[in-house]
Amino acid sequence: MTKENKAREIAREIRQTFRSRMDGVISSNMRRYGLDYRVNWGVSSMHLKDIAANYDKDFDVASELWKDDVRESRIVALLLMPIERFSPDVARQWMRDLRTQEIAEIAAMFLFSRLPYADILAYDAIESGDTCTKLLGYNIMSRIISTGYIPEPSNLRMFVSHIQADVSKSNIPVKHAATNCLIKIKGSDKLADAIDWHTICQNKGSL
Repeated sequence: MTKENKAREIAREIRQTFRSRMDGVISSNMRRYGLDYRVNWGVSSMHLKDIAANYDKDFDVASELWKDDVRESRIVALLLMPIERFSPDVARQWMRDLRTQEIAEIAAMFLFSRLPYADILAYDAIESGDTCTKLLGYNIMSRIISTGYIPEPSNLRMFVSHIQADVSKSNIPVKHAATNCLIKIKGSDKLADAIDWHTICQNKGSL
């Protein structure tokens, strides 16, 4: 069996697991709250983590599942994608494929924030005009700042400008994500000691 055929076989096996754990009530509730996927089996995130835990991380399997554009397939794809194989080009393609707030948040949590170039992706995403991409960017930044990341002065100024613009808009998910990111910045001990941060605060007024 070729590598590609093996990946397709494993992906097919994983998809069959979704059917056995489907939950119509969860799926209906998600649609009611605006999470309207092309296909949604209603499998809980906890169960999806359990499913992914039964398999080794594999680029080909993750790529095969991501192409499904199905909620459960995409979440497991994020869990199975090996960080060392997730190139910037593939990462940007997956960014463009984002369709829902849930997947954007999970993508930031389990994959994108763990990449060695997470900050670069975050800046690119935050500058996007697309809601899901912006959500990904702010969630990545919130997570890496929490682990001690300090943006370069020029990036920090740009970042704060975007936060100020987004918290004043009517897009509630983006506004919430931007606000949460600002809270993370203000709570960062390392940034609190950075001269650049205090200068930016003075120039930007009350943050």
